[in-house]
Amino acid sequence: MYSFIVALALTVSALAAQAAPVKPVLHCDRPITLFGGSTVLADGVRARGSTDFATRLRVFVRRVCGKVDGFEVSAHRGGSLLDEVDEVARMLREAPPGIAIVHYPSADIEAGATVEALLAAYRKIAEACVGGGSICIIGGQQPVNQFSREQVGRQLRLEREAVQMHGRAYLPMYRYFESEFGSRNLMLSADSGDGRHIDDVGHELLYKLYLRRLLELNSD
Repeated sequence: MYSFIVALALTVSALAAQAAPVKPVLHCDRPITLFGGSTVLADGVRARGSTDFATRLRVFVRRVCGKVDGFEVSAHRGGSLLDEVDEVARMLREAPPGIAIVHYPSADIEAGATVEALLAAYRKIAEACVGGGSICIIGGQQPVNQFSREQVGRQLRLEREAVQMHGRAYLPMYRYFESEFGSRNLMLSADSGDGRHIDDVGHELLYKLYLRRLLELNSD
């Protein structure tokens, strides 16, 4: 009798396993686009084009989805979200539903942009994502050694308010960097040497942060 119960349980378990669909780790039917400034996507890496976080993401998508055209980079030379937000929003509205990563981590704050202006830009991007049926991750601020106390204050305020407004669609990178390196500055292990851009270690952290959030949103 006991052996029969065990056999029955194993049979039921096997049938349940067969019936349960395997959920893909990514929406491979959706193109992924990374928007950002060309000066921050790869500056600081020792082997440019192979270790920057954009390339790491591209390789991951190719391996998981089994195709070479699932990830694109839309890099803008200026690196300012406020300069590019209208174009980025237009592309998100007009393109087929996809997944967008928006990475503008410090140039606007450095140029004197207000928290209110950047929150409005985030809102415009979020609305364009909803209108175009896309899933979006808006990257937060990134520590810069050369920033003044006032600039850092704007970065932190922007991040706090953006998290409240956009939830998991916003990635609070400043807090992650601060937690990882134990400082509000880019420590030597993540600084490319100019106090402004990150090196290989920093790009690895960016890759892991964006990938984790990408997988979290995919699971939803």
